[in-house]
Amino acid sequence: MQRQQVSEILPILKDNVSPIIIFTGNNPSGAAEYLNSIKRSRILLGFGGPGGYREEYKIIAAYVEDAILYVGELDGKISDRIKKIEQVFTNSGIKVDISENIDAWLKTHMTFISPLAMGGYAAKKQNKTFGTSEELVNLALQGIRENLKALKELNIPVLPKKLRLLTWIPLSIIRRKLLKLINSEFGRIALSGHANAAKNEMKKLTDDLFTIVKDVKTDLTANKKLYELSFA
Repeated sequence: MQRQQVSEILPILKDNVSPIIIFTGNNPSGAAEYLNSIKRSRILLGFGGPGGYREEYKIIAAYVEDAILYVGELDGKISDRIKKIEQVFTNSGIKVDISENIDAWLKTHMTFISPLAMGGYAAKKQNKTFGTSEELVNLALQGIRENLKALKELNIPVLPKKLRLLTWIPLSIIRRKLLKLINSEFGRIALSGHANAAKNEMKKLTDDLFTIVKDVKTDLTANKKLYELSFA
C-alpha cells in the first residue's frame, strides 16, 4: 500500500477489532490523518527496512543482512506493549529498533529519500542514469543538506543522531558513498527500483515534506529545482 492510498483503508481499520495497528512506511506527516479515524491508543508508527517493487506477479526486494523494523509509540514511551511487539518480531528473526521519537525518525528519513528519488526521476526524464549525472547527484546532495537544516530550524531532531554528521562532512566524501550505493545491486532494487514503481507516492510524500518546511528561512533552492525537473 502506498502513502496516498492510506485514506482509502482508514474506514476499514476504524471498524477492525485489532487493539494495535502499526503503520509502517514513508510518512513525514505523522499520525494526524490516522487520528481522524482511529483512536490514538491503537496507533503505532514504524518503518520496515526492505525495499523493492512488483514485477507482474512477483515481488523483487532487497534486504540487508539484518532486517530491521523501526517502531515507536506516538508519545515516545517504551511501553510494555511495544516490548511485547519487539519480542514477537525478534522471535521471527527480525531485529526491532524502538524509537523514542518515531515521528522525527520518519521525517528525517524523507529528507534523504525525497531528493534521491527526485534525482532519479529527473535523470530518467533526461534519458540519463542518475549515478552518472554529476549535476543531479550534486543537486540531490544539496537537497539533503537543505532538508536537514530545515529540520534543525523547526527543532525537529535528526534521527538517528549519526546522520547529523552529513551537515558538515565534505560533500566529496558523501558523494563517493552515495554513488557506491546508487550503483550497487541493493540501490538498483531498493532505491531506484522502488522509486520508479512509486512515483505518485513519492510526489505525495515530497508534497507532505514541502508542507512541513514551507515556512522555514532555510534556502530550499536545490529541492525546488529537483521538484521542477521531476514532477513538472
